[in-house]
Amino acid sequence: MLKNLNLDDFGIYEGISETIVTTNHGWTPNAAPMGIIRKKDKLFLRLFKGSTTYKNVLSEKMIVANITWDPIVFVNSTFTDLEDSDFETEHFNGKNLVSLKEAQCWIAFECTNTKLTSEAMVTELIPIRTHIDKCILRAPNRGLFGVIEACIHATRYQLTGEDKYLRLIKAYGDIVEKCGGDDEKEAMKLLYAYL
Repeated sequence: MLKNLNLDDFGIYEGISETIVTTNHGWTPNAAPMGIIRKKDKLFLRLFKGSTTYKNVLSEKMIVANITWDPIVFVNSTFTDLEDSDFETEHFNGKNLVSLKEAQCWIAFECTNTKLTSEAMVTELIPIRTHIDKCILRAPNRGLFGVIEACIHATRYQLTGEDKYLRLIKAYGDIVEKCGGDDEKEAMKLLYAYL
């Protein structure tokens, strides 16, 4: 456990911070957008049954939360497997920590006090290793946030088929078109193609 770690320095604030969580089991890395939940100075992750990340956390009891501003990575990791070349591996305490090469920074967490329900798991996160690659100062962009929200609604649409999620995706797509840059607009095109 890392003592005196200031989570704010890594962009993990009170509430839910959107990250790309990377895990692995054996030789296969996995990436998926996940919200890290911070309440006071406790961190949690909620995973729904059936996902690769869920299975990997049950098996390995470890995740890496990658901080990135790349909207295309958010979309691709929502709908498909990233290329092996998108990952890098570091050996730490007998485990393989898999992170995204293009992440601005990452925090590796041990998953403890895991509680299982019929639909999901909630696990407490204990930071064990950190890495800062590049410091990018960037003002919040509604386009990126629109892409992230659209990804969330797209996964719900795929699960339920309910039209309300298509309407929400379209509304966020309109925000991306108005406020986003080229990368955010390209990410929305990819998202629509996955649907």
